[in-house]
Amino acid sequence: MSKAIQDVLGAPNLIGVIQSTKTGLLDVLPAGFIAPGKIIEGDHGTYTRVTGTRKTARLAQYGAPSVRRQLKGVEEIGVRLLHTIEHVVHNPIVLQNLLSVEGAKQVMGRAEIARQTRDFRILFDNLRLATVYEALALGAIYFDGDGNLLPSSAGAVITVDFSIPAGNQDQLDVDGSGAVISASWATDATDIVGQLMDLKKRAAHLNGYVPELALYGANILEYLLSNTAIKNLISGSAGMSEQAAAGAVPRGLLGFDWHPVSAAFFVDDDGDAQTMFGDDTVVFTPKPTPDWWEILQGTYITPTTVGGVSADGVAAVGDFTQTQGMFSYAVVQADPPSIKHVAGDTFLPVIKVPGAVYIADVTP
Repeated sequence: MSKAIQDVLGAPNLIGVIQSTKTGLLDVLPAGFIAPGKIIEGDHGTYTRVTGTRKTARLAQYGAPSVRRQLKGVEEIGVRLLHTIEHVVHNPIVLQNLLSVEGAKQVMGRAEIARQTRDFRILFDNLRLATVYEALALGAIYFDGDGNLLPSSAGAVITVDFSIPAGNQDQLDVDGSGAVISASWATDATDIVGQLMDLKKRAAHLNGYVPELALYGANILEYLLSNTAIKNLISGSAGMSEQAAAGAVPRGLLGFDWHPVSAAFFVDDDGDAQTMFGDDTVVFTPKPTPDWWEILQGTYITPTTVGGVSADGVAAVGDFTQTQGMFSYAVVQADPPSIKHVAGDTFLPVIKVPGAVYIADVTP
């Protein structure tokens, strides 16, 4: 059964296709890090940044008036979301097939539009996932002047900085009392057990966001399996020994859910693969919840009709809709006859509690 070209190329259909497909870069993160969150109208909005407090409420006489308390460590952060919009031009043969009254030809045209829409989405999936990787690995996201994602701050023109405290980076002098990573994990005798227990204790005192996840780089498995104390722990558990033999840090080791992230990468504009997590890096975080982590989604105005003339400006407004997150629409062009297919995304991953993330270099 044939369909009108307006139904095939209309924004509702293309948005449905582009938002229902997920492909692209390998997602090596625990569940929850790429889940869409709060909707912000347009590309401007705010989120609440929290540093946390360990203070207690004060006692008062029963029946006495309340005592005013000024909340500290809570602030509204204004942000501009990341926005991308690109287009491709479909082959004129696709347009001929869509206009055909022959059912078989139109089915071919519709299938090709759907396939290219799914392929187009890969670019926007890749951008979302790569920016999430970078936010967690570096505590910031970097772009050059042409809008290309960069693997580091070198050459950056646009920077989104999440203000990870200096004490939450490198050797983790979390509270100013000395480095948690006080000796290299590359040394078999290093007290890794003591270091990680110390990290949990200090995190609990600092802001209450105790890390549960450990996102680890390429060298970390070898360091842990070679460590004297860690080897004894693993050998005493059949389950952990089995995981280690399979080439992974056992889940639950020292109270952390370990996830390898050495396969996290993106391909830059020159075609080169770029990694963001260092080989000697472990990023410790709580499990992803909206309390400290979220992917904000913006909105964008998209046309709902393929073409046509409206009686006036008020009537033309009815030909547009506001789309959340990823969007897709098409326009039929006359010179030359073709289909211009536009797609994009408006979003921003945010670390709402900078002190909840610990980006450790374990080989000082």
